[in-house]
Amino acid sequence: MAKNVNFLFVCPDAGKVFESRAFSILENRGVVVDEGGSKILDAKVALDEPCPFCGRKHVYHASELLCPYRESMTGK
Repeated sequence: MAKNVNFLFVCPDAGKVFESRAFSILENRGVVVDEGGSKILDAKVALDEPCPFCGRKHVYHASELLCPYRESMTGK
């Protein structure tokens, strides 16, 4: 399946943000409701290509990915 969306990642070694569409979803347990009633995706996302800053293939929990629509990202 072709990916038409880029995800935002932060290199844990360099602390720099990059975007990529070269990723795979792993251990997808679907959407769960946390203690506060918020819905979250319980899955991991792995880079299919090396990080542009450190050269490693990182694995992230879905909750660690940046959302471009959050207030902290848009400054609103």
